[in-house]
Amino acid sequence: MPDANRNSVIKAKRYADLGNAVLPRLVLAAMMASGELDRHLRFVRRRHRRRRDAMIAAIARHLPDAVVHGAAAGLHLLITFDDGRGTRDDPGDQDWVLGYGASTPTDIAEGVAVIADVRRQS
Repeated sequence: MPDANRNSVIKAKRYADLGNAVLPRLVLAAMMASGELDRHLRFVRRRHRRRRDAMIAAIARHLPDAVVHGAAAGLHLLITFDDGRGTRDDPGDQDWVLGYGASTPTDIAEGVAVIADVRRQS
């Protein structure tokens, strides 16, 4: 960056967000340099893929009339139903967002089974 602009950019950044904390930046730099960040990302991706796959399998098993959307990205799935039934009278009743990022595959399967039971009872 040209010296003539450097001070103006630094000043604008400081006023825009009050700067960045040094310790988190140093930790991130150390993780990147050591390869730990890449290892962590590989671990997290595998874990979330297992959880996503568990949710898709549970939906297929317990909610066979559901259509799954958005499985390629994120930590949740959108499911819709084409059977015209729901658990509420709202127009958006047929669109459900189910998160899987913070649950184990076992908890996901159990949760989807409970949702299916409640849906059958309504």
